Amino acid sequence: MKTKIYLAIVLMFLIIPSILAIVYDSGAHGSGPYGIEETDDGGEGEGSSGGGGCNYNWSCTNWFPSECLESKTQERICANKGTCTGTTGMPKQTQICEYTGLTEPLFDIFLTLSDKDKEVCAGEKIDVNIRLENYGKLELLDAFMTYWILDKNNTLITELKDTRSVKDEIDFDIAMKVPLSVEQGSYRLYAQIDYDKNKTAVAGESFEIVEGEQCKIYFSFTRQILFIVGAGIFLAVIFLIFYLKKKSKEKSKIKGKGSHAKYKKRIGKKLKKIVN
Repeated sequence: MKTKIYLAIVLMFLIIPSILAIVYDSGAHGSGPYGIEETDDGGEGEGSSGGGGCNYNWSCTNWFPSECLESKTQERICANKGTCTGTTGMPKQTQICEYTGLTEPLFDIFLTLSDKDKEVCAGEKIDVNIRLENYGKLELLDAFMTYWILDKNNTLITELKDTRSVKDEIDFDIAMKVPLSVEQGSYRLYAQIDYDKNKTAVAGESFEIVEGEQCKIYFSFTRQILFIVGAGIFLAVIFLIFYLKKKSKEKSKIKGKGSHAKYKKRIGKKLKKIVN
């Protein structure tokens, strides 16, 4: 019984901090084996100081489209994962390529934001629709997806990754949370597919971080809901603790009465033998 009480107390101290963390979450960005890769421009801009103790750490996607088209131009997106907020040392993001015809398979990616997601408050989630289409040979492949948000200086704000199995085409939705710490302004959301070893396709769309009464109302309501849920869980745990204690006392009393009755019965038998 004591073990159950201890478990209830531990549960209370685990749940309440988790809810508070959700309320004040400011977001973070990560990294992984796919998506934004380290630039191969001889380290241009990477790790260089920007003054004032900050540094630039430029990382770039693969060149896309992976197959050189008749336009003979390829692009890539470079993001700054460092602490500086400027564009010093940003690697080139376009190059001339040689068109030699297309090989298969060949995927294209489409990214769509609804009107409501083109203006959001800091801390909200953006719903993103992604569509992949294969224009070449049809075969089942693992598509390594990367989604990231950059500011006007290409500073990486947040990043997500997942993997999708696709053959000819696939349509799906994801949700990306905008960190609570970002400032008002214009941002860019990108989606990248890496497939068939070294092929890449990228799509992007702009959106705005806004401020106003709608943001204040949203966060006030969200925090109230989370506070109510947290208070409810807290009260439920307290009630459970008292309930378990009460049951424990009742069992102890019953056990004590049973032991006393057995003791009286034994004494009675001994007295009866002595009398006889």
